Amino acid sequence: MDRGQALSSGLTPKAITHRLRVGTWQALLPSVYLTRAGEPSRYQQYVAAMLYAGPTSAVDGADACRYHGLNAPAGDGRVFVVVPDEAIARSREFLVVRRTTAPIAAETVGAVRYVDAAMAVIAATRRMRNERAVLAALSEALQRRVTTYDDLVRAHTQGPPRNSRLADAALAHLGAGTRSAPEADFRQLALASAVLPPVDYNVWLRLPTGRVLCVDALIASSAVVHETNGRSVHAREDLFEDLQERHDTLTAAGFTVLHSPPSRLRLRGREVISQIERCHLMYDGRGLPQGVEVIRSERHLTTL
Repeated sequence: MDRGQALSSGLTPKAITHRLRVGTWQALLPSVYLTRAGEPSRYQQYVAAMLYAGPTSAVDGADACRYHGLNAPAGDGRVFVVVPDEAIARSREFLVVRRTTAPIAAETVGAVRYVDAAMAVIAATRRMRNERAVLAALSEALQRRVTTYDDLVRAHTQGPPRNSRLADAALAHLGAGTRSAPEADFRQLALASAVLPPVDYNVWLRLPTGRVLCVDALIASSAVVHETNGRSVHAREDLFEDLQERHDTLTAAGFTVLHSPPSRLRLRGREVISQIERCHLMYDGRGLPQGVEVIRSERHLTTL
């Protein structure tokens, strides 16, 4: 509880001071008390942060990511909150306060407010220093459907400019339709090619048999498909769990299908893209196989 709550419950300032002195209470933050001895739980730290930072504050970053069901790196014990720019709260003890002039979209659960998933993951990426980790974090938020690409862009634009470069690059990949770090590796190779036309990513196709599936990368003019092995997300969505069945089904429908594991994309990228280029030049102009329909492409119209 905070000091105001303690006084309104009938305690005097002297009684509060006595409880703090003998150790039955402890001050977690200025004028915010834990009414028992021992280490506070993480949730109790969240509540203390809310009481100190005020009702317009919200838990931010990795802790908010975990609330939304997302993976987040282990922290160092600090609690991160965001407050309106005019708030008087400052960073103290275990609490790190971030100020923003943007609206704070948040959900309230009990005594704690958590920022929305887009603001949470963008704030978490500002503390990351690895490009692949940033892309993985943003990709997971989209794959789990806890936010949208447009909301991520909104949160990124409204977020602090410091350490935003990695998110810039990750959102460019996601805006083109990639949904994982290996897919982004392939996109980088395709962008550097002087031979390949624009490639579409995560394209949903209806085959002449009526089967529906999602391919990682498609060059429509040559009907060349590139699949990044290790397709856990798409395997759940389009029900093609067996890679060989996927390959055979696409080949029977008239596509040329090439596969690469993530390690080959990283270590032998030139070889991968050379094979794609040769297949494209061989079949360019044939277009999509007869009876194949593009249902949806994940390519976004937003240009970063």
